[in-house]
Amino acid sequence: MISKQNHAYKRCFFLCSRRAMLENELLLKKFALEYVPYNYTEEDIQEFNQFLNDIYDNDLFDVIMGIKPASYYKKYNQRFLKDIESFAFNEYHKKNT
Repeated sequence: MISKQNHAYKRCFFLCSRRAMLENELLLKKFALEYVPYNYTEEDIQEFNQFLNDIYDNDLFDVIMGIKPASYYKKYNQRFLKDIESFAFNEYHKKNT
């Protein structure tokens, strides 16, 4: 487990908490708190930070909603796309069961 005091993790939490779209921000903040420290190494988090810098908010919203055009797989890291989509799906179904 990564310490929440780790510099890369703090950067990750900041990038997740400061999105242009509130919908993305709400889910990503929870993702950063509940998923990232337990499933990513420091190197993964540094790569995830770059992913967060590179991905457009509209593209991120598509991923959260489960819509991923084939072009996303060439443009963005597939692991992060899958992790975010799965987390969003599980969050939705927790609230609706």
